Amino acid sequence: MKKILMLLAIPAVLLLAGCQKSASKPEVVTTFEPMYEFTKAIVGDKVDVENIVPANQEVHEFEPSAKQVATMTNAEAIVYNSNDLEKWAKKVNNKGIKIEASKDVDKISGDPHTWISPKQAIIEVNTIASELGKKFPDDKATFEKNAASYVAKLKKLDSEFDTLKDAKQKTFITQHEAFAYLSRDYGLKEIAIAGLDPEVEPSASTLANLKVEMEKAGLKNVYFEGNANSKIAETLAKSVGANLIGINTVEGLSDEQKKNGDNYLTLMQDNLTALKKTIK
Repeated sequence: MKKILMLLAIPAVLLLAGCQKSASKPEVVTTFEPMYEFTKAIVGDKVDVENIVPANQEVHEFEPSAKQVATMTNAEAIVYNSNDLEKWAKKVNNKGIKIEASKDVDKISGDPHTWISPKQAIIEVNTIASELGKKFPDDKATFEKNAASYVAKLKKLDSEFDTLKDAKQKTFITQHEAFAYLSRDYGLKEIAIAGLDPEVEPSASTLANLKVEMEKAGLKNVYFEGNANSKIAETLAKSVGANLIGINTVEGLSDEQKKNGDNYLTLMQDNLTALKKTIK
């Protein structure tokens, strides 16, 4: 009987040990999807990573709840993109460190969407890995190895985007101004219907000027974001007889995208495919 009880007790002991091991892991908080994916790729199972901004919310407009602030306060590290984009993250007085992923990026004034360019994503991954290695020196070698593996995937993506530089037609129309880094790094020209806020409707004169630009360049496509109000893009597309094509700022993953196994790499690959319908 004692032997049977001892055998039954073993799984419970192992389960408890597993829970204690998980509980002992340091916690890192990330602000939104790219920061989560980059960080998770670096730390693997060495650190628990929790993301803050839900997929259906704009990072620009997000305000954390009291519970989320408490989570960030207790984190060993907060990984965020930039002081311009997530001002709320910078303000949190956490017990650990703060890592501004884009601190080594050559910034473009007025556009915080650094991660949309694979070239800048490489810089951000290396920055995150370096700073986390300082915070957790025992895991530094693992972080560097994991970062190198992920950067190799980003470099492959970068080389594919580099082919856009050879195109003769390099102009594309977007719903809002979010692709400045992508355009700079790959020799493209973005014309935005709206400014940085995708929900702001442009004036009639702005739409008229865009129509002239499109007709002059012979553009037949207008790019819109699936998570934003597409009515603005639809209005312009209809007025010039253009096609609407989806493009992703990769700020979050919908439930359907998660179910499909999508991530930063796959969505950026989709963006490249979409852009090639115009950039030729």
